[in-house]
Amino acid sequence: MNRIFSSILLFVFGSFGLHAVPAVLNYAGQVAVNGQPFDGQGLFKFALVNADGNATYWSNDGTSANGSEPAVHVGIAVNGGLYSLLLGNTAMSGMGAIDPQVFAQHGDAKLRVWFSDGVNGFQQLSPDRPFASVPYAFSAGTATIADGSINKSMLGSDVIAELNKTVNITRDMLPQDVRDDLNRSITRSMLPIDVLSDINATIGISRLSSEVIAKLDQNVSGGSGVVAGSLISIPRGQSAPAGYSLYQRGTPKELVWEEKAPVSVARYAYDGVEFLDGKIYFVGGHDDSAKNIAERYDPATNTWGTLASMSVARGAVATATLNGKLYAIGGQGVASVEVYDPSTESWSAGVALPSEVNHGTAITVNEKIYLIGGKNVSNQKIDQVLCFDPSTNQWSTKANMPTARESMKLVWFGDRIWAIGGYSTGVTKIVESYDPTTNSWQNEASLTVPRFWPVAWVASDRIFAGGGYDGSSYLNSIEVYDPTTKQWSSGGNFPENKYVADAVVLNDKVYVIAGKTNTNTYSNKVYAADLNASVAGVYDLYRKDGNASEGTPLVQAEVADGSVTASKMADGAITPSKIATNSITTSQLNEQILKYLKPEITVQPQPKVVYAESNVSFSVTAEGKYLTYQWKKDGSDLAGETNATLNFTDANATLHDGNYSVVVSNDFGSVESGVVEVHVSDALMNGLVAWWKFDETNGTIAYDSSGNGYDGNLIGGSTWANGKIGGAISLDGTNDYVEVSSRKWNIEKVLSISLWYYNLSSGTSTAFSLGRPEYYDEILLFTESTAFKFYNHKSGGNWALLRGVSSNSSWYHFASVVDGGFAKSQMKVFLQGTELVKNYTIDGSPALLSDEQDRMLRIGRRVNNDANYKGLIDDVRIYDRALSAAEVQALYNMGQ
Repeated sequence: MNRIFSSILLFVFGSFGLHAVPAVLNYAGQVAVNGQPFDGQGLFKFALVNADGNATYWSNDGTSANGSEPAVHVGIAVNGGLYSLLLGNTAMSGMGAIDPQVFAQHGDAKLRVWFSDGVNGFQQLSPDRPFASVPYAFSAGTATIADGSINKSMLGSDVIAELNKTVNITRDMLPQDVRDDLNRSITRSMLPIDVLSDINATIGISRLSSEVIAKLDQNVSGGSGVVAGSLISIPRGQSAPAGYSLYQRGTPKELVWEEKAPVSVARYAYDGVEFLDGKIYFVGGHDDSAKNIAERYDPATNTWGTLASMSVARGAVATATLNGKLYAIGGQGVASVEVYDPSTESWSAGVALPSEVNHGTAITVNEKIYLIGGKNVSNQKIDQVLCFDPSTNQWSTKANMPTARESMKLVWFGDRIWAIGGYSTGVTKIVESYDPTTNSWQNEASLTVPRFWPVAWVASDRIFAGGGYDGSSYLNSIEVYDPTTKQWSSGGNFPENKYVADAVVLNDKVYVIAGKTNTNTYSNKVYAADLNASVAGVYDLYRKDGNASEGTPLVQAEVADGSVTASKMADGAITPSKIATNSITTSQLNEQILKYLKPEITVQPQPKVVYAESNVSFSVTAEGKYLTYQWKKDGSDLAGETNATLNFTDANATLHDGNYSVVVSNDFGSVESGVVEVHVSDALMNGLVAWWKFDETNGTIAYDSSGNGYDGNLIGGSTWANGKIGGAISLDGTNDYVEVSSRKWNIEKVLSISLWYYNLSSGTSTAFSLGRPEYYDEILLFTESTAFKFYNHKSGGNWALLRGVSSNSSWYHFASVVDGGFAKSQMKVFLQGTELVKNYTIDGSPALLSDEQDRMLRIGRRVNNDANYKGLIDDVRIYDRALSAAEVQALYNMGQ
């Protein structure tokens, strides 16, 4: 709930006779939202009402009656919370004139104000502001010279006119001696003896006036008569009395964790934990395989019980509750939805997703389920937002998330859905929020560290995010978002690292469940922390709201000799009320101050090799508030490129060659990064013998995109499918494969192979085979459910057998580089762009491709007619040269 505060207001009337009533009134005020001074275009409505507030004498649009809100608003620029305008100025849109008879006829008139920040609706500011109908200004005519020798009657009309002018004094108008006096610090040694004696004297209550004693008696925490401007402390979580505004939040204590009963199987939790009817549910998950487990925790007995299993295993599942039922949504290889009814203890089919979503996150808001982000069937990160409405029993699409990503966490906070962390082009700190009412997204303050699959929850009006993976380490740290400061800060630690865990808040306790603690260890542990204990003894400070004064005197200048000295100012100080517009603009700040407010680039965009048809990004990191970004190419703005990261997709020289920089700006200035020169390299086309993209969508020919004519034939009913990069070939593991007929490949002693595979077989199957069917003379890639094997052998003897670990039902990039006659020391194998260090098994002689013998190539089946492949294969390439590690990495990046 946004809280709007208005400070004491200053009324300044025009130059009229002593009892004249002006038709327009100078009016200034201050407004804050959630304790922070408001900046931007504020929307205001005004009315003059009677003392009881139930009769209207005037309103800005003439529509208000009986103290009601006007229909039309007035737009006013607000800077640092401060604003000013002329009430009754008909030149302003939405402002009508004030009848001067209002004050003559109604001595009880008060000003009523309504305000909106443009996002939330109008709120009436309280209380109504009383003021008198006479101008509050000291007249120059009342001034006398010290010795009394000059009076007003002695002055000429031009001097009197000058004296009656209101002069706005700015600091740069003051002579240097005055500015020096203003800048001086007053020490005790500068004070006269009588002042020092008063300061050192003990003031007893007997020396206080009855008025002061009465106010002191009222100024008690929680009392009913606290004076304006005083502070009271309220236990955190309790409401303050009416008329008080939040001044400072107390900081909750660090959470204390207690271990609870473990779950039945140590595993990834993903987004599989929810609470319903006072109990916690945990479904699906993954250890070395996806699970269809469903279990329930009773906090009263600290026990887990097993429920009916789901119909399918759901790794990377999302869950939500709706109308007393639990929804298990999607998962790896799954587009279906299942619904658990606690009343019948059974699962039933729900409305399926339009297509597979895995590694997404779900949340229930306003009786609807929102499924946000994740990955699609091709393992690509998505920015999709789906909404399930039980009234229509359908999934519909909403505004896309600004950043496509997976494995983040969602919380409901401040009437918005917050998407926290996850994985985009890498592990990310990004936080974005979604307003279901307006169907729109906005950026929020980033996490302090990147977090891939963190946990998150809301407590004590703050967001907690913890655990996850930062790209190099599993984390146990927690950070906390404070809406007052709009920043994340440290919030303690979990008892163990929590990666791909999940969390819920139930009965004022937060429970953090399962996950993984390091590369080799899944966790079955459950930890809980008492949220009430973290705020016990913690207090928030509230400040009593003050009423507007009945007019604040505006001191007119005593212009005697054309200068103003400290002695001519009431107290020798300049206060905000003495500044012409009550605000300071950026142009008035000196460079010493601006340098702390302007953006500062801390990490420059880094140059890198960009290969043709690859995906690549350039990023900048900067410090500062409310930053905006604009990328440039060759000095010109790039349309739409206004994020901290610039992404190239399918890079090509025509579009992307050039010099790039980024300008980072805020209201106080801008800074431009260094220039990164981009030259798209076509090196990955050099030495390309054959290249099967599998981007066809029909037909029985897989065309060779290298230009060398090595087209392949689809055998046994092979089908086309969505792939890792564009399309892919889908093989059923029975009799499907792609064959390139026997021929001479003209490859000497150097060979590189690159391909993507998505294995769906639990047994051994062949992804790639090149050799002679009548001999065991092959280069061969086998895949299994948890590993792959790469052979290069001749005449039945294994030679250079390499084993690598991967998992089933995921896309993997494989590359092999043979350089120098197929000798052991010249063979390298890469998985996911990284070179593997494995043991070589040597037996017999290696296969040769340079002996002028014809050799057959099969994708999805071995050349000697066994071990058919089940799954998807994409982007198969053969080179007659050795690829570098950077080039292999570039091939891998094309699929990201």
